[in-house]
Amino acid sequence: MAFATSLEELQLGARCPICLDFLTDPVTIECGHNFCHSCIQQTWENIQDRPPCPVCRHQCQDWHFRSNAQLGKMSEIVKLLHITRGKRKSQEETRLCKQHSQVLTLFCEEDKELLCPLCAQSPDHQGHHVRPIKEAASHHRKRLHSYIMSLKKQVADLEKLTAMHDRNLSELREKVETKRQKLFSEFEHLNHILECEQGTLLSRLAYEEKKIQHKLNENIASFSEYISTLKILQKEVAEKSVMSEEKLLADIKSIHHRYQSLKSPVPYSFQLRKEGLSLPLQYSALQKIKQKFTEDVILDPETAHLNLLVSEDKKSVIFVNKKQRLQPNPKRFMIDLAVLGSEGFDSGRHYWEVQVDDKPEWAVGVCKDFLPRKGQGLLSGQNRGWTIHLLDGVYVAEGTAPVTIPLTERPRGIGIYLDYELGEITFYSLNERSHIHTFTDKFSEILKPYFCTGHDSKPLTICAVKDDE
Repeated sequence: MAFATSLEELQLGARCPICLDFLTDPVTIECGHNFCHSCIQQTWENIQDRPPCPVCRHQCQDWHFRSNAQLGKMSEIVKLLHITRGKRKSQEETRLCKQHSQVLTLFCEEDKELLCPLCAQSPDHQGHHVRPIKEAASHHRKRLHSYIMSLKKQVADLEKLTAMHDRNLSELREKVETKRQKLFSEFEHLNHILECEQGTLLSRLAYEEKKIQHKLNENIASFSEYISTLKILQKEVAEKSVMSEEKLLADIKSIHHRYQSLKSPVPYSFQLRKEGLSLPLQYSALQKIKQKFTEDVILDPETAHLNLLVSEDKKSVIFVNKKQRLQPNPKRFMIDLAVLGSEGFDSGRHYWEVQVDDKPEWAVGVCKDFLPRKGQGLLSGQNRGWTIHLLDGVYVAEGTAPVTIPLTERPRGIGIYLDYELGEITFYSLNERSHIHTFTDKFSEILKPYFCTGHDSKPLTICAVKDDE
């Protein structure tokens, strides 16, 4: 008895935990567990990050496999012992019918029972599909092998889903943190009128994060539990499939039923509510900005590109096809179809408005006064200015890196607010007095209003700021 137990333990140690067959070309991974080389390579095939051990889930640092030739030889010896002992046991073990004391040589497919010839003739099995044990065992062995492949695939798929949910948790934290930082920035700008709303929205965001995280954790737990169930069934099926015909068919009905009753948990997906993370500009905030910080901005014709014509009151500029013949001026733009405001700002808070109407192409904002006028254009340079521009129907915020802005309504006027000490440049749509975008940076040079017309003949106009109250 002790010998049989020891031999079974030896056989288990010589089997691959993935395919459950005797080890072939065995390799040892970082945590010390052994696998067939092809099995572990196939299991880790589509994993990008640190691969987990299929047995202990240890996150391996690298993909290095150490060949284990000694274990391979031992596996071959154990396999031979298993085959020899199996043949001997099959010869020794001959099960008899308890009712008729005859050898069990038949199998009923309907009742999944072993029968002797007399049992097969009883009324209980009349009309049933009864066939020889070897034929039935061969049939069911094939079905069990198909179960093994299916179970292996389900385990692999669910492990991928579990890994995906782990990544979703990280993605959730990153997205929440990004949106939290955006909320903090906007609340800082409008803190005096949005303090109460800040607490409400952040609490809503935290609650939503906690709720989603709880559901994801529940989903991961469900998958882990289901994986364990599959692995247990996989092991039982693998052990059953290599048994003698009689043992294989004994209680085979239960295994078929358990396999066919498997039902995988449904993956949970999430999406943060947009309405909980967007802050519409309050009317009163922009109204106070207009009242306190409006500047009488005028254009500087000496900076205007030769294809631009500045109006006499220096409030409007248009593109013309024919270049003007003017004296050379180092301040003049040679690349951008642009012109600057005449006054620069190196401190304080300043606000002005630009009428864009239905121009198909334009850019407005702020740029550094030392911006090169002959080289690379503003929109192709880096950290030279902060603008909103329209090109090919797409609105883009151009700062250190371009950001596409999804506007539902086309603005006909743009409000620009510079807070030099706070390091913010904010753009508003004058249609609904709504917030478009805010740049945050550190300013140390003189900044000037920037206007780019594009190639159409419609004007850009600095309009008088009107009191909305």
